[in-house]
Amino acid sequence: MKPLTLYAAVGVSAILLVGCGPRPPVIEPSPNGGVVVRAAKTGMYSKNVMTKKEPDTLISDDGTICRVPADRYRDTALHSLVYCNWQ
Repeated sequence: MKPLTLYAAVGVSAILLVGCGPRPPVIEPSPNGGVVVRAAKTGMYSKNVMTKKEPDTLISDDGTICRVPADRYRDTALHSLVYCNWQ
C-alpha cells in the first residue's frame, strides 16, 4: 500500500470513529475488584437490561448496574426497559 493511500485510509477511519454517533462507554477495573464506568448516564433512568448477575444485579447496555430486590430481579426479563437508579 502506498504511503499516501495509507494516510488517507487512516484519516477517513479516524473521522468516521470520532464523528459518527455517541461514543461507547469506557469500562475500567477499579482497585476494589469492581468496575468504573465513564461516559454513561448514572442516576434514575429507564434503560435496557442486557444481562443479569445473580442474586440482585441488572446490567444495562451501557455497562451501568442496578441492584434490586430478589423478586424484582426474578421478574425482570432480559432486553426489557427498567426504571432504576443506575450506577
